[in-house]
Amino acid sequence: MPHARPLPTPLDQRPFSVAEAIAGGITYERLRVKALRRPHWGGRSTAVPEAGDEAAAELAAVLPRPFAFAGLTAARLLGLPLPSPWCPGEPIHVIRPAGWTPVRRPGVVGHRGLESRTCERTVAGLPVTSAPDTWADLACVLSLDWLIVVGDAVVAHMTRYQQPDLAAATRPRMRGRTKAIAALEEIRAGSASPMETLARLLLVRAGLPEPRLNADILDRGGRWLACVDLYWPDGRLVLEYDGDLHRVDRAQWQADIRRRRRIEAAGYRVLVITADDLVAGAGGLVRLVGALLRSGAG
Repeated sequence: MPHARPLPTPLDQRPFSVAEAIAGGITYERLRVKALRRPHWGGRSTAVPEAGDEAAAELAAVLPRPFAFAGLTAARLLGLPLPSPWCPGEPIHVIRPAGWTPVRRPGVVGHRGLESRTCERTVAGLPVTSAPDTWADLACVLSLDWLIVVGDAVVAHMTRYQQPDLAAATRPRMRGRTKAIAALEEIRAGSASPMETLARLLLVRAGLPEPRLNADILDRGGRWLACVDLYWPDGRLVLEYDGDLHRVDRAQWQADIRRRRRIEAAGYRVLVITADDLVAGAGGLVRLVGALLRSGAG
């Protein structure tokens, strides 16, 4: 008795549609084996998704064109920072042109208006709304501060986009437009992480001078010394944010200590903060930075 023919290698490595497999010579009976998951009607997959891009790829395999991933889904596919990580079962947002029926599938949120947005493709080839359009679409679901965080990330890490591109994406009558316009006033190029953005917002809104972001500082001989998170030249004050990596990675921790010693030896003052300083200790942080700036002025 001949052995059942295995699925073709390309189909073993990615989600696929039933129609695609049958067109490739696979019988419907073979597509009913227990080893294949059925993430969406008309589709099959060999693995459980462990990230948002894998979940999106399972849906993309069965959707007819034209479509693009939008909103929170597009933000994850583009690598933009969000308040919470992806989790299994998170709704997938898909947008189609205004004249088309929105996608209606379990676990999918369908939108219309693709024709008013610019699209691009991820490294994996998935269609997504552009970073500025994605940012604008997030205005109705994110807080003001996190909309600024995402805007900072777009202009800092996607060099082909600047603040005017974000402004151009704020369409008339779009949901969240007032919030998006307010966010544009506080978006800055140069922030390297969400926590750096949140620290800047906390301090500047408290009335402190606006710092330089990811600024290069020099030693007394004019040689480059380091690139620091936030820097106030008038007070020669450096603020560095340390995430958990700085705490749990011993090599990183030791490198941080040596780096800060070099900075302080060159006459700068260094203040290290953590996530707790931006939440429970926010008031104390504002007072401390204010006092350091006043003492170092002049």
